[in-house]
Amino acid sequence: MWWLVKLSIVLQCVHSVRIVNMRVPDVIQYGTKDSVTLDCDFVTDNVTGLVLKWFYTDRLQLVYQWIPPHKPQVLGILKDRVDLSYKVSDNPYTQHRAVHITSPVPELTGNYTCVVSTFLSEDEKTRPMTIFVPETKFDMIQDRLNDKFLNIICSVEGVYPKPDLVIMAGNRPLNAKSSIKVIDGRYTALTSSVVRIDALPPTVEILCDMQVPSANYFSRKRDIFYRDPPTPTTDTPYLEEVSPDSGHHIMSTSALLITSIVISLLRLHAT
Repeated sequence: MWWLVKLSIVLQCVHSVRIVNMRVPDVIQYGTKDSVTLDCDFVTDNVTGLVLKWFYTDRLQLVYQWIPPHKPQVLGILKDRVDLSYKVSDNPYTQHRAVHITSPVPELTGNYTCVVSTFLSEDEKTRPMTIFVPETKFDMIQDRLNDKFLNIICSVEGVYPKPDLVIMAGNRPLNAKSSIKVIDGRYTALTSSVVRIDALPPTVEILCDMQVPSANYFSRKRDIFYRDPPTPTTDTPYLEEVSPDSGHHIMSTSALLITSIVISLLRLHAT
């Protein structure tokens, strides 16, 4: 009896299927590529009952299946997005192992699992793919509510996947209230922090950091806050906006700033 078990184990080892390399692009910026290829390179000595499957997000969402010598099948989120004529090799048992996606869109972001099986064995590997959309707008506004408090508002629009926003004063993160919403498949986020002016240094750099962790993407807005605003001169009127190249602006409760705040809030909370 034991010799049959040992023989079965030996046969499985000899005829096992093994994925040797899975190639999936980690991060792609939307609009920079016409197509992407997900490849699942495998080896096996036994092609009896060979089936190759691709799953999206988890093993419940089958999106691609190939059973040689039949044509591949595309399902779910990849339906009508795959070039079925694409061949990665001339070998009849590996030629359709790769999924060639045309016009990749951000909604295809997620984990992809390749499963290769025969009657004797099975192997699988999973890799993530992120199709990233940079922001269309990124703003930071400072507004003195009165002589005691400063309101700092940071907003971003049109980004994908979900961004993280952090407001800092002098490289120290500030407590903030945040809200986020999906508009037309893209994220709009807003975070704000109200701080005591007398708790800030006379001159301090205000930062707003925006990060998309899954895309390894980072962007930053900088401004300078003066606890005691410089006295306006005849050459530089108090309400005149300083050139962006100078690295800072003189912020006040002008109608322009208030209008910008209201617009950002309306866009975020619009139904």
